[in-house]
Amino acid sequence: MNYDNRITTFKNTLPPKMFSQVMKLALPVAVQSALVAILQLADVLMVSDFGQEATASVGIATKWHFVIIMISAGIASANGILVSQYWGKGDKNSARSVHQLGLKYGTLFMLPLTLLVTGLSSYIMMLQTSDASVIELGSTYLWYSLPVLVVTHWIIIGESSLRSSGNAMLPLILGAFTVFLNIGLNFWLIKGGMGVEPMGVAGAALATTIARSIQAILLYTVLYKTRSWIVTAKLIEDTRRLAQSFQKIALPTVSSSLVWAFGTLTYQIIYGHMGTTELAVFSMIGPFEGLCYSAFFGIAVACSVLIGQSLGRDEFDTARNMTKLFIGSVIAIASMMGVGIFFGVDAIVSWLSLDEPHLYAMAAPAMTVLSVLLGIRMVNMIIILGALRAGGENSFVLRMDFISMWMVGIPLTAYGAFIGNWEFQYVYALMLCEEIVKFILCSRRYLKGTWLNNLTLSPA
Repeated sequence: MNYDNRITTFKNTLPPKMFSQVMKLALPVAVQSALVAILQLADVLMVSDFGQEATASVGIATKWHFVIIMISAGIASANGILVSQYWGKGDKNSARSVHQLGLKYGTLFMLPLTLLVTGLSSYIMMLQTSDASVIELGSTYLWYSLPVLVVTHWIIIGESSLRSSGNAMLPLILGAFTVFLNIGLNFWLIKGGMGVEPMGVAGAALATTIARSIQAILLYTVLYKTRSWIVTAKLIEDTRRLAQSFQKIALPTVSSSLVWAFGTLTYQIIYGHMGTTELAVFSMIGPFEGLCYSAFFGIAVACSVLIGQSLGRDEFDTARNMTKLFIGSVIAIASMMGVGIFFGVDAIVSWLSLDEPHLYAMAAPAMTVLSVLLGIRMVNMIIILGALRAGGENSFVLRMDFISMWMVGIPLTAYGAFIGNWEFQYVYALMLCEEIVKFILCSRRYLKGTWLNNLTLSPA
């Protein structure tokens, strides 16, 4: 087959109007992810007016929330995988039953974990810092954000089901409203005004609690008012087989999410014991990384949904060729973004309020490292979220995350921080070595094609 015929065959296997489908999914998710990253950055920037201790405390407290929400993300990943495949198959009843299982399992996990982390907040903060002020402020943040984890799970599952059925606009609209509401509440509660004394760290937590609660109420109210399939589709009476299928996918996705989340927490512990300044710089860089990744997360979600729907219809050539197109697009976009960061380091560091000499010396080189490795991180995201997980390769992803993070990234970072006594930027570079290992492992798995699987159940 000559080159022109191969190109024609490649194009013919792609779904019609694929670009419009991708934009319909990727753009809203990317915008919503960017808004969430901006909110996290706003939290840190506003709290930073109260000192490095306040910045570090919010960084630690939110990282614990992040760890627990990763359980929710793992369940939502399994939910999204199955909903997208059943949706592609045209089975709304099974899709709604999967959604209900996702809500049920997550709530059962979130309730006890919320009580545990909040009740032991002071002791938990001690794992990452010995600064008494940071410990007290972080504990306060966790108490004021008590309901956030359970409420966030309901939102994540709802958004996962909507996106997997092709509706990314409703999560964007409600998410955007919530972000702007949260930022407004931040200005009011953190800094005070209109009869409210400045609350600082506690104000940031309370603002998040109020905004997230309103978002959950609005989301499920809209679903009921619009008679969404999440509400109207008939639930399966006997969900035992479906529950087994869900658990088979969810167990490795949750485990993988926890392996990764505790790994990121361990990184933060390392930086925390390097010093409060290092921890504060790391806490400022994190939301900026999230802002950079937001566009690629949108592409990854679109990739996962479209590929999942194709796999549910046994359209394996379509799924393979779509993934090739997604990977190529991400390489091009990430390269341009990396160049932009590389040449715009000074402006970015200034924007993050890290331009004081002692902070700049840490942040600027770290940003340069980020710009160089951004492309590899983004290709990893597309392959893992868009292809491997969509096709049920969750056990492999779990093993890969453990090897790259716990056998490479964390030992190297700990060595640089505690044995080599290296400076912040070199320790940060060692942390990102895990992405190189991950790229090698996930690329080999992707090329094998073992992820091309239909995971839907045949009628009993």
